Amino acid sequence: MKKISEEVVLAFRGHPMIWLGRKREREMLKLSKLHFDKVMELTKTFKEYIDLYSDCRPEEYSSKYQLIFKLEREADEEKEKIISEISRGPFHPIDREDIIGLVLTIDDIAANLKSASRKLLYTDSRNVPEPVRGKLVGLTGFMMEIIEKLGEALNALIEKSEDTLKLTDLVERKEEEIDEFRHDLINEVLKWGDSSGRLSDVLMVKEAIENIENASDRAEDVADLIRRITVTRIP
Repeated sequence: MKKISEEVVLAFRGHPMIWLGRKREREMLKLSKLHFDKVMELTKTFKEYIDLYSDCRPEEYSSKYQLIFKLEREADEEKEKIISEISRGPFHPIDREDIIGLVLTIDDIAANLKSASRKLLYTDSRNVPEPVRGKLVGLTGFMMEIIEKLGEALNALIEKSEDTLKLTDLVERKEEEIDEFRHDLINEVLKWGDSSGRLSDVLMVKEAIENIENASDRAEDVADLIRRITVTRIP
């Protein structure tokens, strides 16, 4: 017969330290949602940026980048507040590790989208073929969808909803859609590269696409962390 862990025994007995630890976990998850909301705002702004990029309005998308930069900085500040708060008060080491992992991975989404927008600034979208610009808009639409679904999963985790795992599965499915769509977009970029001679533009656009893909990968990683927190929680 397997030995029951000390934490399970304490929880079963209603040990106050376990209760306090779970209370702190809920508090930190709510703070993590505030951080996530800032990343969601950045993602929406990034989508607006790509729409302007696709419409070949350089002054406007350059201005939009400044807002993306500002939002990423604000998300960083939220992240630092959470990490500072986690270092204080009762917290089981495993719970602390999960929450920090959640916050840092969410932050990676923002960092990748900021990096993608910055790389596109090195190009003039008027030199980018319409099929590439159009598919960039499509890819960013998928990115918006995965972040929205991730927000639903995080809310479900905080509310202890039985739909949490189902929502994380949907995030994973969305990431697979993004991966498939990215292959088509890269194919368009390579065709453009073969015919244009604009190596620097091609490289910057391709790297921006990889950043968007990395952001979607981090979204899937956040969903995995939400799964872990869900299945390891003691009621």
